[in-house]
Amino acid sequence: MIPQNPRELNYSKVKTYRECPYLYKLKYTEGRKEGLTPATSLGVSIHRTLDDYHSHSSDPGEIMRYYNANFLCAGFGGAGEQMEYYLKGQRMLKIYEQREHERKSAVDATEREFMFDYEGWTIRGKIDRIDRLEDDSWEVIDYKTDAQLEENYDITSSLQLGVYSIGARRAWNLKKGKATVYFVALDKKISAGFDSFNEREILDIFTAAGEAIEARKFAPDTKHCPRCLMNNRCPYSSVKRQEAA
Repeated sequence: MIPQNPRELNYSKVKTYRECPYLYKLKYTEGRKEGLTPATSLGVSIHRTLDDYHSHSSDPGEIMRYYNANFLCAGFGGAGEQMEYYLKGQRMLKIYEQREHERKSAVDATEREFMFDYEGWTIRGKIDRIDRLEDDSWEVIDYKTDAQLEENYDITSSLQLGVYSIGARRAWNLKKGKATVYFVALDKKISAGFDSFNEREILDIFTAAGEAIEARKFAPDTKHCPRCLMNNRCPYSSVKRQEAA
C-alpha cells in the first residue's frame, strides 16, 4: 500500500518512523494493521464518546449514554476483561461529567483537521477538541486515556502538541492560545502557550523524517520491540527471538 500523497506527513507517521523505520514500512507502505489491545480499544471508545457528546449535546448527564453507544467490544481477552475496561472508562467519564458542569470555555469544534504546506511537504493532523476561552483566546486539546504520567513531563517537548499548535496558527490563523494535554484517566490538564513550542525545530523533525522515508531508509530499531504491537509478526523482533530462545 503506497500512500496517495507520499509527501504528506502527520504526527502518527513521524512518531512511528522515529521509533522504528521498519515499523513505518509495515504500517504505511505495506498497510499492515496493528490490531487493538484493551487499552487502545478503550481509548477509541472514550474519544468517540467525547466527540459525539460535544458535537450533539450540551447536557453532561448524557455522556454515559454516548459512552454506551460508542463502547467498542473488541480487543479484549474475554467478557471479564471487557467489563473491567468498561468500568475504567465509566469512572473516567463520571469525573469528566463533573468537570463539564464547571467548564467556562465554549467548545468550538471536535475532531477538526488542519493542513498546511512547509518546504514542499504537506503537514496535516486532527485535533480532538478546540475551545474558545473567556478572554477570546483558544485552546487546542488532546485527550490521553492512559493512567501514567511521567514525573517531569514537559509539554513543550511534545512533538504532537507542538505540531498541533503550529497547525492551529498556520491553518486556522489562531494566533493567541494554548495547547493542552488532557489526561482523562488522571483528571489532569497540562498546558503551554502556542509560543512555547519551537516551531522551526518541530518542522525540521517532520521534514527530516519525510526525507528519510522518501529515501526508503527502513532499517529496524529494536529498542521499541517490547511495547510494539507487531512484535510477534515482525521478522526483526527482539521479543520474538527471546521467546524462541
